[in-house]
Amino acid sequence: MKVLLLGATGNVGSRALPALIKHSHTVVAYVRSPAKLTPEKRAVLAGVVTGSVTDKSALKNAILAHDFDAVFHAAGLAQPWGRSKTREYNIIFASVIAAIVEARHERRGSAIRAWLMSGFPMLDSAIPTRLIGDYMPMFPEHRENLALIQKQEKENIAWSLFCASQLSPKHKEAQIPAPDDCSAANVFARADSPPEWRDTLQWVPLIGPYLNILSQAAGYATSVEDPLDFIAADFVKGGKSEFIGKRVGFKLKNKVS
Repeated sequence: MKVLLLGATGNVGSRALPALIKHSHTVVAYVRSPAKLTPEKRAVLAGVVTGSVTDKSALKNAILAHDFDAVFHAAGLAQPWGRSKTREYNIIFASVIAAIVEARHERRGSAIRAWLMSGFPMLDSAIPTRLIGDYMPMFPEHRENLALIQKQEKENIAWSLFCASQLSPKHKEAQIPAPDDCSAANVFARADSPPEWRDTLQWVPLIGPYLNILSQAAGYATSVEDPLDFIAADFVKGGKSEFIGKRVGFKLKNKVS
């Protein structure tokens, strides 16, 4: 699959590159500062496009010019509490979605596959119709992004949201090729709610839902690299992935709660 990688010089995007290459994808990086790309990264990239992710037209033109099958979006950084005054994170997300949708309209054909960064609070809680973020109000900017992506027509964008909890790199720097210890085999994945989530303590009057989340949320910290290997493998499935139109949570297999 031919993948446009957004945020290739960041913490997540730089580690997505080795995972995508490992699974035989052809990767082009879209970056604002090409000088930040190391010689090792340039050696495995099929190309580099210089531009801002807030420039919808430039993004759309890149998708059309290179005829990408898929987009991995890891650009920008969400605020843990509150919203930035510039709204940059939400502006970036909206620009990426608009570029994908408009590119698909122009070239027609099948929906463009996309994995996009989101946050753990956007997964379902143990209470029906309530998100974890309703009780743990961190990273509120993700909520606006979730509302936007859920409005999109499936004919235009075949999306999945990587609802990450705390991410810690296994390796100080991104390694190419990806090391053997960076593998989808190390994580559980589940659509729309956290893997192995339990309804423990939710029966406690008034504060039960909060206790339910507080008692389990810490167990969902993962490495950066293992979920990315899962996502790179999922890209291989194209439009047949069971995670299309889903929010996806991950949990390390060696963290048993």
